[in-house]
Amino acid sequence: MKTKMLACLTLLLACGFGLFVFADNHEEEEMNKLVFPKAYKTMAVKDGGKISGVVKFEGEVPKMKKLEITKDQAVCGVTDKFDETLVVGEGNVLKNTIVYLMDISQGKDFDKDAKVEIDQKNCRFDPHVQIIPVGTVLTMLNNDRATHNVHIFGTKKNNTEINIQQTKNRKKMRLTRYKSKNAEGPVEVKCDIHGWMRAWVAYVPHPYFAVTNEKGEFTLEDVPPGDYKLGYWHEACGTNNKEPVKVTVAAGGEVKQDFTLKLKESSE
Repeated sequence: MKTKMLACLTLLLACGFGLFVFADNHEEEEMNKLVFPKAYKTMAVKDGGKISGVVKFEGEVPKMKKLEITKDQAVCGVTDKFDETLVVGEGNVLKNTIVYLMDISQGKDFDKDAKVEIDQKNCRFDPHVQIIPVGTVLTMLNNDRATHNVHIFGTKKNNTEINIQQTKNRKKMRLTRYKSKNAEGPVEVKCDIHGWMRAWVAYVPHPYFAVTNEKGEFTLEDVPPGDYKLGYWHEACGTNNKEPVKVTVAAGGEVKQDFTLKLKESSE
């Protein structure tokens, strides 16, 4: 009887621990996501303002890790490859940070002529972080003399889960079957053939998203006058989605807002 009770108690404790870990992981996952408005309406923007700034990194900058090339040396080994999780430039400027408006409900439409592409060149994804309007077809380019595998870890429900091969002879591949239905992300992109190749995509419902360039700069233009919550996301430095910066955009005005980010604390 005692043995039975101990077994039940052990099982309950194990289940409780499992639920705790699941909840903790779920909370961490949500913290790493972007925040999207419940609805967004396009309209003509008159006297729109601008939000611009520079994102910098705070702390000792770790040396970029050189990646080991384990396949297709003749193509992939021509140039050195480095882990792009944290790309810090001169003056500690931080590349590949998404800066965006969390709560905007109406504003301009997407630029219909903008190309939404990711290139596979020199056995790396370019860009490392790509913004994709909801419902837009992503085009994958292959400028290598090697076969790649496009593996996007989205969701089946949102039609963004992709795992498809792109041969070296197929230079352009439009993913017409994979149009996102809802906002999502960022989600990871990998090449299962060349395991060091990694990138991120975010499916967004409005155009007030920007990714910082090599100078750490971002700009959001044609913002309707009003009060907004300004957020950021970086794969190594996390998000501020629980404590966004509040900004007020005046008609025809410009808001300067810089960010200084640190590495996320280890969960271990």
